Amino acid sequence: MSNRNRPLVIAVAAVAVVAVAGGGMLAAARGPESQTGASAAPLSVPRTPPTTLPVTKVVIDASKLPTGRSPQVPYLRGRTVQGGISSAVKVPGSVPVEAVARLWDTTLAMEVPDANSSSLVVLNEAGKVVQRLPGIDSLVTSSNGNAAAYATGGRYTGRDGGTVHFRTTDNKDVILDHARARDIEVLAVVDRTVYISSRPEDGETPSLHIWHSDANMAEDTKVARPVAVSPDGTLAAGLPVFTDSGLCSVVTDLSKRRQQWRTCQYRLDSFSPGNAFVLGYPPNAGSPYGESAASVLDAKTGKVVRTWLAESLRNAVPEDDDHVLFEWHDQAGPKSRSAVVRCTVSTGQCELASPLSPEPLLLGS
Repeated sequence: MSNRNRPLVIAVAAVAVVAVAGGGMLAAARGPESQTGASAAPLSVPRTPPTTLPVTKVVIDASKLPTGRSPQVPYLRGRTVQGGISSAVKVPGSVPVEAVARLWDTTLAMEVPDANSSSLVVLNEAGKVVQRLPGIDSLVTSSNGNAAAYATGGRYTGRDGGTVHFRTTDNKDVILDHARARDIEVLAVVDRTVYISSRPEDGETPSLHIWHSDANMAEDTKVARPVAVSPDGTLAAGLPVFTDSGLCSVVTDLSKRRQQWRTCQYRLDSFSPGNAFVLGYPPNAGSPYGESAASVLDAKTGKVVRTWLAESLRNAVPEDDDHVLFEWHDQAGPKSRSAVVRCTVSTGQCELASPLSPEPLLLGS
């Protein structure tokens, strides 16, 4: 194009722009018309509805919650074991209780009188003590309530060696002599298989062992620092990284011996009954007066589904694949009121599962 023709082109273009603009303003002033000449309704502007992100963090205040169902797992209030399928049973005496469980109509309570001793008290359905087993310092039951496992040689023993017990509803024990091990702890029992955390006499790192109760030895899975096993025995959570600077948790598929996913933001805990989720706490969890946050992570992917916040959450137990029971306390201190609170994973909503009380509270296996 010739430079001398540029002013003409610009002028023509300017006129065209003015004409288009004028026509547009005229049309806007007159409004749209139908083909028949009658006035038409103004054109509607389509609107995209605002996207609402789900609330993933929920603050729990038990004093303002509605009352719901009672807990469907065993728990201790004061000296009385409640919940589950049996009637309430009172544990006699005044020795502190650190774990409770139920094997059908048999109640199991682990007493810890001091830092160097412990015992398991076995009570029948009438609340009568039928057996005392000294030295027991860890206790679990199966998700269907048909089997229990407990062990000596753990946190209160301080010596090499221990025994692992497997018991069914006939109240007969099968015993594994775990002689060359330290820091023994039972983590889960599935059918007739017991999952154990222990370390060798000369080793520093605990690992997950699987004991089939019909065998006389346990298999080492090499899962480092195990903390939980799923109720069906397919998944395990461990701590392969554990340093003064922090930790990382890993979920391992036990059938394939393959790590599924890792998180360095959460310290993993219990799995839900159907492996829908796994509980997670802050990496520095371990305060005697509980944590201010607890989360639910998808057990398959590690994605955080929900987080609950409170003054003090001292323990949590998955009740099913959509509900978590919390030991809620109104303050992070020794003189607190507490309650069992049930929270729904899919909605985040919570309800009271037991009344507020100053009596000791402990969720069971």
